[in-house]
Amino acid sequence: MSLSVVFGRLPASRAQAFLLVLAAVALWGMAPVGNRYFIGNTHLAMPGAVYMALRYSIASICFLPGVAAAWRSWSRRDWLRGAVCGLAGVSGYNLLGGVAARTVSAGMTGLLNSSESLIILLLSCLILRRPPGGKDVLAALLGLGGIVLLAGSAGPAEGDVRGILLLLLGAFGWAVYCVLIPPLIKKHGALQSSAVTMCLGTLPLLAAGAPGMGQMMAAMSHREWELMLCMGVCISVGALIAWNKGVAVLGAQNASWFLYLLPVFSALGGFLLLGEPLTLGEFAGGAMILSSVYIAQWHR
Repeated sequence: MSLSVVFGRLPASRAQAFLLVLAAVALWGMAPVGNRYFIGNTHLAMPGAVYMALRYSIASICFLPGVAAAWRSWSRRDWLRGAVCGLAGVSGYNLLGGVAARTVSAGMTGLLNSSESLIILLLSCLILRRPPGGKDVLAALLGLGGIVLLAGSAGPAEGDVRGILLLLLGAFGWAVYCVLIPPLIKKHGALQSSAVTMCLGTLPLLAAGAPGMGQMMAAMSHREWELMLCMGVCISVGALIAWNKGVAVLGAQNASWFLYLLPVFSALGGFLLLGEPLTLGEFAGGAMILSSVYIAQWHR
């Protein structure tokens, strides 16, 4: 069935939101591959905090016009919410991920990041004070089954306990971001909300990584700079704007189901860019995850 047939059944705004969220998740699925290349012990082995500081400094420079536009129109309460989102979803998520990327593979990172869907579901239910629906439970179980199949395959299953725990804690931080950001998007739009949370969240990254940035930048090759700009602009900026625009239409809980696709894109990225083989278990797990997203979204 073609995308045009599937999305043709949906209102234009909702179909566009689906595509935006899907594009964001596809880009974020590639992020563990890039992070692993820059930070991993068996690759460039850059200091995680320094790498994240440089990557998100590039992203924040792109977002400065959005921050300038928000300067006069945001209330103190809006800035406080934006700061919490930035600390949880940008600095917290990436500082923890930067440490974990030294020992945890890109595929395993994608698997652990997909747990964000369940965390968002639980947080949303707590805030709304209602239990999850039957379709949500079915989709969650199907998605978990797909993740278990992926985890049992040869490619993604690599990582130490400390790194895995750090990634799960980072996933909680991103879930907090997703649950808290919708009121800001509704009030100020996706661009300003993305800009403020990104820039505020980058400040702790700079505090942690700035001392080593000059030395690392001087040692980087032209190819490494190209990859760094791609990570900073395409993945950190483009994906965040696309996600927040999609969340504005779908809502945090509905959009969160697409995060189950993270390990699918990470596995594909490992196959295409790192030459990692794809197993039957990974194909079956990917199919189950796609089915869980379909069940969660259809007829909403």
